[in-house]
Amino acid sequence: MYCMNCGVRLGDSEKRCPLCGLRVYHPDLETPRGEPLYPRGWAPPPPERSGLRFVLTLVYLAAVAACLLVDLNLARRVTWSGFAVGGASLAYLIMVFPLWFYRPDPSWMVPVDFLGAGLLLLYIDLKTHGGWFLSFAFPVTGIYGILSTVLTALVCHLRKGYFFIFGGSSIAFGCSAMLLEMFQVITFGGKMFSWSLYPVAVLSALGIFWLLCGIIRPLGDGVRKRIFI
Repeated sequence: MYCMNCGVRLGDSEKRCPLCGLRVYHPDLETPRGEPLYPRGWAPPPPERSGLRFVLTLVYLAAVAACLLVDLNLARRVTWSGFAVGGASLAYLIMVFPLWFYRPDPSWMVPVDFLGAGLLLLYIDLKTHGGWFLSFAFPVTGIYGILSTVLTALVCHLRKGYFFIFGGSSIAFGCSAMLLEMFQVITFGGKMFSWSLYPVAVLSALGIFWLLCGIIRPLGDGVRKRIFI
């Protein structure tokens, strides 16, 4: 006997698939007694990440120290090394920092990452005297940080309604392209609606499809079986 959803082999006494949770039911067969094929209540041990995080931290610190020493030795002040250290710090924040937690919650890690990106952009703006942080980088980083945080929190903490979450998020990200273009025009000049309508149309169409999957049950079931939502 096999699961109709994911195809995993099932024991004769199984009432639900241990992998996807689909209820096993056949109107013509009575469920016999027997031992399940897979152990109950077993969870895989957490991966060992202490060695990896220490190695990556040492690599990060060595790279930062090397950049600063070379820059100070050549220019006697911080010039290009500030950008290199900022980029390496942002990469460390995104990829290595979560390894220091047993089960990091993405709903608060995502805003921390966007905060780090905003600080790096602020440093670049101040260093280059660009004058574009408050009118462009700050609102754009804030908008996408909020949208990404809300999407991550909904996906992590809700157990159903994924089609509506994906649909609403696709439409929201698509419409945010108009705000991005507006801040671009305000800061750097140009013509409004020169490119933003394309992501609006594509992402809105994708969002409508996800919403239809949530509304029309047969369509949603067909998509769910293929992408395991």
